[in-house]
Amino acid sequence: MLRQEPIRRVQIRSRALHPLRAWQFQAFGANSFIDRPAYLYGTRHISIGAGVTILAGSWLSVERPAWGRPDPALVIRDGVTIRTGCTISAAESILIESDVAIGGGVTIIDSRHTWIPGNPNVMAGPLESAPIRIGQGTWLAERATIAAGADIGRECAIGSNTVISGKVPDFSVVVGNPGRIVGSTRA
Repeated sequence: MLRQEPIRRVQIRSRALHPLRAWQFQAFGANSFIDRPAYLYGTRHISIGAGVTILAGSWLSVERPAWGRPDPALVIRDGVTIRTGCTISAAESILIESDVAIGGGVTIIDSRHTWIPGNPNVMAGPLESAPIRIGQGTWLAERATIAAGADIGRECAIGSNTVISGKVPDFSVVVGNPGRIVGSTRA
């Protein structure tokens, strides 16, 4: 059985780490797990609901600019599934509502670096940020990018390699860079 269902092995291995995760994070719900994360930073400012699955190689961070804001800066609600190699970074606030499915390699970042005149290093410039919200039941396909200021409605489908930085109405199917609505998830 375990050989045929690798996710069961991950769940069993992760049960042993649940007390550590509950201590690390502001909240870490029952039956949630993070399998071999690539990077965890600012975990005291992250709230994870119940039944959340975060697979290997993902990056979760709350950057220092958000530490002085009302907590939590990154909220992942119940039943969210995040596949391998995702990056989620909050410098202001990110809300991922319940039952969102996030494909592999997705990037969700609520900030961007800017340049200071005369300094070629973008990391020296001021950080600009805007909150992100991803609505209940939305699906983000592989390698989608959700940028600062994105407000995605409920039960949307965001296509592979799509870039979102603005408002997406409920039940939208969005593809492209920049993302454009091409259909509805309602039959």
